[in-house]
Amino acid sequence: MFVIGGFASAQILPGGRPLPINPTNNTGGKNKGEENIDSLRAKLDAKSDSIIYTSKYIKYTKEKFLRDSTRLFPLDTTTKDFQRYKVIDEPEHPTMNLGLNGLAYRDLLFEPAKTIGFDVGYHYYDRYLLRPEDITYYLARSPFSELYYETPAFGRLAEQQFHAIHSQNIKPNWNIGASYKKMGSRSFYGAPERLADRLVVNHLNASLWTWHTSKNKRYTLLANATFNNLNAYDNGAIYNDSIFTAPTNIQAEYEAARLNTAKHNWHNNSIYIKQFYNIGRQKNVNIADTNSTILPTQRVSYQLLYNTQKYYFTDAGGTDVNSGLLNHYYLYPDSSKTADSTNVTHLQNEFNYSFYLRGRSVSFLRNELKINAGIQHDLYKYQQYNFDANFQNVTLKGDADYGFSDKASLNFSLQQIVQGRNAGDFLYEANSEIKLGNKIGSVLLNAYSQNQSPALIYERQITNHYAWNLNFSKTKTQHLGFSYIIPKYFFEAKAEYYLMSNYHYFTADTINQDAYPAEFGSNINLLKLSLKKDFHFGKFTFQNFIVYQKTDFKDVLRTPELYSFQSFFVHQDFYHKALQAEFGFDVRYYTKYAAPSYAPAIGQFYNASNLKYDNYPIVDVWVRTNWKRANLFLRYDYVNRGLFSKGYYTVNDYPMPYSLAKFGVVWRFYD
Repeated sequence: MFVIGGFASAQILPGGRPLPINPTNNTGGKNKGEENIDSLRAKLDAKSDSIIYTSKYIKYTKEKFLRDSTRLFPLDTTTKDFQRYKVIDEPEHPTMNLGLNGLAYRDLLFEPAKTIGFDVGYHYYDRYLLRPEDITYYLARSPFSELYYETPAFGRLAEQQFHAIHSQNIKPNWNIGASYKKMGSRSFYGAPERLADRLVVNHLNASLWTWHTSKNKRYTLLANATFNNLNAYDNGAIYNDSIFTAPTNIQAEYEAARLNTAKHNWHNNSIYIKQFYNIGRQKNVNIADTNSTILPTQRVSYQLLYNTQKYYFTDAGGTDVNSGLLNHYYLYPDSSKTADSTNVTHLQNEFNYSFYLRGRSVSFLRNELKINAGIQHDLYKYQQYNFDANFQNVTLKGDADYGFSDKASLNFSLQQIVQGRNAGDFLYEANSEIKLGNKIGSVLLNAYSQNQSPALIYERQITNHYAWNLNFSKTKTQHLGFSYIIPKYFFEAKAEYYLMSNYHYFTADTINQDAYPAEFGSNINLLKLSLKKDFHFGKFTFQNFIVYQKTDFKDVLRTPELYSFQSFFVHQDFYHKALQAEFGFDVRYYTKYAAPSYAPAIGQFYNASNLKYDNYPIVDVWVRTNWKRANLFLRYDYVNRGLFSKGYYTVNDYPMPYSLAKFGVVWRFYD
């Protein structure tokens, strides 16, 4: 709710005291009291109105909204999805994971990465990273700050999160800001060395940024520095594989685990600079959900990225020889201690030139042709144990976007590595949107062809517990997609088809049943159907998201055939809408699938046994509300524990968390 307050002149002194009645002297002239009243009234009349700053004075954007224009959005202060704070539990992007916020995960649904070029192959902590492209830039007419805190509502402090954001304008066209985030978690099952209070997850993200635009709107500078320090112990799973089916007198966090001192540490730091310059005539257009948008005729851009990645896995020893983990010691045969490290330094330079041909229509999507051409140079330095390598890639980029009218558009894009270590990699993509009307909806067509070099971890690994030197072919992926969307009725249906050859994955070796890279020689087909529909009945809302996946090689692509997420909630206002609240519950369900195993020393999920766990719906109840400038939530995860079963798994031997109540609050300040 936005409130603008004004200061009106009145005969009241500061502090609320009324002005004294005007006394007069015996001669009928003004006395000293009258002069004081007049001078005070003059000062009050000359004083400018005071302002109560609200969220309407804060706009934001991201780099992706500045690449071919300048688009700003109002700050979202609603409570929509506020209670869903865990990045590994996103309703439309669920994961199979180790059961603790901050530990390793893998996508539950099939979601291949549309990337080409060099890939080190470590992705098990990716969602916890803060990257340069994630930075939000603000246009703040008043200083803006945000504080967030999440913690268990009562009982054991199993997990906590905190973040702080501050941004302000130095000048109307120059903004700076900073952010700081901490995430901490303790084990639900099997604490390292059975120390229940040990902080198992200790992640830190921080950033600094600036956004400057010249007064004539032609030049734009984006610059940021991001810092990530991710630390987490890995217990290798607990020994008790019947914890949900057989009685035990041991508290869950004191269960014996296979690893007691194994630890991952990621350092990922970047310095990023992006510059745009508009050439020729500029056009201002008002878009419904944004501020005035600047559309250039020609634009040149330059991007610089310097990134360092350091991956550490350490183990102080004491691993049980019967644990089935860390079977080999290739680098330190006389010691049970491990200190593996992998380092990557990446320097990227990119130049782009764009031009736009538009009609005279006010709509910027009508009769518009946008063409962009660019070249990207990547320089890498890779180091692992005694293996050092320096290499580079040169990539040509281009895309063309034509709006036939405000109801139809067509886009083509390409990326091709023409020189370097990954020469021959490419990604060609085409998209089209046809708007059929507000009630009928829109049709989106998508197709891409990808040729991707295998990640380095599949071909070469020299660490204490794993060693191989292999040679694999490039993975080829063909994709066709069709979407039908009706925003008015909150409806979206999508059909996707994938055809892949030379698919790379980890499987169990024949000797130790431990993780080992493999290439699948046959073509793999996968069909993915998604349906999203919301129903609104007065104060009631019922949200649905359903995915069906079918593949001819489900022993290789281990994902459930059916996944569904439903959310039901009711909206209620209190105190004449001064307090707005929503009460609801979420239900997640997926069918049985062959759960993968996990190799802690390399952070990889691999296909081992064909064990399939029984799956039942998981229900979370919650309430979210707002109070003045604060949003609050209270939720109880896995409220139906004990109804169908005492617990569940998504990865072999790693039990998922038990029921826990959590509280969260975000408080925003605009002055």
